[in-house]
Amino acid sequence: MSAHGWGALADDAVAREIVEVALDAVDGRAEYADVRLVEAEEMRAYRAQGADIDERLEHNLGIGVRVLVDGVWGFAARPLGETADAATAARRAHALAVASVGTSAPIRMPPVEARSGRYETVVGQDPFAVDEDVRQSLLAEALAAASLPPEVVSAQVGVNAKRQHRHFGCSVGSRQHQHFVETGLLVVVIAAGHGDAQRRSYPNSFHGDTAAAGWEFVVGRDLVTNAARVGEEAVALLTAPMAPSGVADVVIGAQQLSLQIHESAGHALELDRMIGDEANFAGTSFIGVEDIGSLRYGSPAVNITSDPTVAGTRGSFAYDDEGTPARRSPLVEGGVVRAALSNLDSVARTGAVLTGAARSDGWAYLPACFATHVYLEPGGGSLDELCDRLGEGYYIDDNRSWSIDERRLNFQFGTEVAYEVRGGKRGRLLKNFSYGGVTPAFWNSVEAVAGPDESRIFGYPCGKGEPKQWSFLSHGAAPALVRDLRIGVA
Repeated sequence: MSAHGWGALADDAVAREIVEVALDAVDGRAEYADVRLVEAEEMRAYRAQGADIDERLEHNLGIGVRVLVDGVWGFAARPLGETADAATAARRAHALAVASVGTSAPIRMPPVEARSGRYETVVGQDPFAVDEDVRQSLLAEALAAASLPPEVVSAQVGVNAKRQHRHFGCSVGSRQHQHFVETGLLVVVIAAGHGDAQRRSYPNSFHGDTAAAGWEFVVGRDLVTNAARVGEEAVALLTAPMAPSGVADVVIGAQQLSLQIHESAGHALELDRMIGDEANFAGTSFIGVEDIGSLRYGSPAVNITSDPTVAGTRGSFAYDDEGTPARRSPLVEGGVVRAALSNLDSVARTGAVLTGAARSDGWAYLPACFATHVYLEPGGGSLDELCDRLGEGYYIDDNRSWSIDERRLNFQFGTEVAYEVRGGKRGRLLKNFSYGGVTPAFWNSVEAVAGPDESRIFGYPCGKGEPKQWSFLSHGAAPALVRDLRIGVA
């Protein structure tokens, strides 16, 4: 088979034949084996002030095979040019497992059942079928809108799309075929003047927002109108008063809270971090395996859930990258840690519950524990009602900066915007708002979470591991009221 051009693995029957070749190559020679066959194509198109159009299309196709021999893993991956490459990868994985026996403590796999099925993202309009002129015209109009104020010195707008055929098979009989499409957009604006520079972004900080959807996701975000808005807001921030320091009550908006979830909940609840396997990229976790079921992580208002069955999110799927079926898993209930984001390997060594959070950046990487669609369960009421309950304090949103220590414990964040709240009403705009704290103290200070109508979902890329791989996930949140928050940290 040819590895050139998109669509080589669109046919499930063709993909299954390749999976069978790989599994047959190690049949009877391993305790367990699994195969991931992945074809991915990604399009990214950007326009920036003073720069040429940047549009690129990338394609890759390959196979990764994992083999367990005497409790030790072997893994091999290679680009796929011919079907015979599948057997070559499998034999290489087996040889590596045999050579590694005795170099580490053996693991005993938890029971794995055969699970087979098919999953496909529901798409209204294929983003790859959108005419290039339509795409570039939208970007040109959005860039012009964002750049209209003379104080705007840098502006970038963009759209992105990715499609994947991901096929899985294992030695216990699972055969799974998943076909994913995701689409996204971004606006980032920097204004300068009055001895200052300020940034505003939309719809998510830094890298934009992406969802499991088609071009309709871009259309629904009204890129041009919001580009003009963030351009004007960046300029307004230049002359806004500086945010204060001290201790205050704060309502944190959905976007900023989604990043808080990512950094201090999603990563802290990855089981491989909890047992010390993962120490790269801000390290391990303050939560231990022994804390599951008892640790007071937050207030009774804090309920955090992993649920990849929620359609349309960047963290949605039917099976994770080890073939575990997707399911809803409460991670924190009423403020108490109930489960961790886990994969087969981490569960085999801890006895924790398998939540199906094995994710990988394509065929060339081993699956690791990554967040899926992890979100803060909404409470009740509107944002206005939450501000009224706040009374006196601040409303903040849209991340500007973040920092967290190697145990996901001590953190500080800055936001792009802040507003004074007086008598329950939002007032003047403030700039350079920042806050910090300790993860469980912060979440225990959450008094209330707004209702479902205020909840928003944001797609995130996330890097992890050595060699580094990217996972694509999502977080949802409604605004939350936090009491006695330390603000104005450097």
